[in-house]
Amino acid sequence: MITLMPGLKRYHYLLIVLGFIIAMVMATEAMIIAAFPGIEEEFGVSSVIIAWILPSVMLVGAVLLLAIGSLGDILGKRRIILACLVLYGIGIALAGIATDISSLLFSRMLQGLGLAVAPLAYALVAEETPVEWVATAIGVLAATYGAGSFTGIMVGAYIIEHIGWRACFQIMIPVVLLLLISAWYIIPDHGERNIAALDLTGMLLFAISILSGMLAITWIGLEGITSPLVWLQVLLSLTCMCLFIRHEKQTSSPLLDLEMIRNPPFPAITTNAFLVVFSFFILLQVMPYLISSPAGLALSAIYVGILMMPGSLTDMISGPLAGYMVTKKGVVLPFILGSLFLLIGCGIFFLFQTTPLLIVCIWMIFSAGMSILLTIDNMIAVASAPPGNTATASAFLHTVQSIGGAVGPIVAGTALTIYAPDEAFTVIFLAVLGVSAIILFQSARIRRYLP
Repeated sequence: MITLMPGLKRYHYLLIVLGFIIAMVMATEAMIIAAFPGIEEEFGVSSVIIAWILPSVMLVGAVLLLAIGSLGDILGKRRIILACLVLYGIGIALAGIATDISSLLFSRMLQGLGLAVAPLAYALVAEETPVEWVATAIGVLAATYGAGSFTGIMVGAYIIEHIGWRACFQIMIPVVLLLLISAWYIIPDHGERNIAALDLTGMLLFAISILSGMLAITWIGLEGITSPLVWLQVLLSLTCMCLFIRHEKQTSSPLLDLEMIRNPPFPAITTNAFLVVFSFFILLQVMPYLISSPAGLALSAIYVGILMMPGSLTDMISGPLAGYMVTKKGVVLPFILGSLFLLIGCGIFFLFQTTPLLIVCIWMIFSAGMSILLTIDNMIAVASAPPGNTATASAFLHTVQSIGGAVGPIVAGTALTIYAPDEAFTVIFLAVLGVSAIILFQSARIRRYLP
C-alpha cells in the first residue's frame, strides 16, 4: 500500500498516473512523426504505405475500443488498463528492433492498445473525482495529450537526427514498466466480472467493417478508384456495418447501446469528434513533408520537431482552459471558439507565403482548436452516459476519434501519392479548410441540446 502525501487525495494520484500513461502514448506517437521521410527512404516504400504508420495504431483503437470499454465496465477498469499496458510494452519493444515495414506495422498495431487506455481513463476520472472537480480533472487529463506530444516532438526530432528512429521506441521501454507498476498500486479495482456479457459477434462484425473501409481508402491510392478491389472492400464494409447494427438491436448484451448513441447530444458530439481528429491527423501526416521536402521548406528532420513544438504547447494549455471555461460559461462559447480556431489556422495557409513562422502559427492555432473541442466532447460524453456505462460511452467517442485518426493519414498519404508535392499541399489544406467549416456549422447542432 502506498502512503499518500499530505494534502493529496486518492483521486489526485489516479489523475497523475492516468495522465502520465496518456502522455507516454502521445509522446511515442509524436516522436516518430519526424521519421516518416527517413523510414520511407530506408524501407523503399511509397507515401501511401508510410501513411499506415499512424493509422495502424488508430485502427486497433477503432476496432477494439468498444470491446475494451465494455470489458472495463464488466471486468473492472484496472485489470483492463494493466493488460493494455503489457501488450503496449511488447509493441514498443518490437518496434525498436523492426527490420522492415511489415514488422514495424505489426508492432504499431500492438501499440494501439495504449490508446485504448484513454476512454477508461476518462471514465475513471468521472467516477472517482468529486462532482465539482470533474470538468477540471478532464481538462487536466486532456492537457496530457499536448504535454506528451510536446515532449515527444522535442525529444524525437533530436533522437532521429543523431541516433535513429528505432531509439524513439527503445527509450520508452523503462517508462512503460514504471507506469505499469504505478498503475498496479494506484488504480482502484471495480467490476462485476461477468465475461459472458461481452458481445464477440458484434466486435467481429464491427472490426471487419472498419478494416475493410480503411483498406478501400488505401487501395484508392494504390490502384485508383475504379479498381474492383476498392469497391469489394466498400461493399464488405457496408455489409458488415449493416449486420452489426442489426445484431446489436437483437442481442441481449450489445457491444454498443444504440439507443444511447441515437439520443442527443451523442450524434452531434461524435460527428464533431470524427471531423476534428480526421482533420488533425491529415495535417499531422503532411506536416513533416511540408517542412522537410524540397517542395516545402526543405529543412532537416530536427526542424520538424522545432516547428511543431509550439503547437503541442497550445494543445497542452487549451485542454485545462476549456475545462475552466465550461465551468464558468458552459460549453457553447468554448465550442464555437475552438471551431473558429480550426478554420483560422487552416485558412491562413492560403493568405501568406509558406515560411517556418507560418507553419508554427498554423499548428499552434489548429492544435488549440482541436484540444478545446475534444476536451468538451469528452466532458459531454461521460456526463451524458447512463450510470454504469461511462466507460462504454467514452469508448464509443474514442472509437469515432480513432476512425478519424486512422482515415486522416491514409487520405493525406493518398493525396501525396496522386498529386505532385506542391499541388498535394494545396489540395490537402483546401480539404481541411472545408472540413473546418463543417465543424463550425456543427456548433449550431450542439447548441440545440446544451446550455
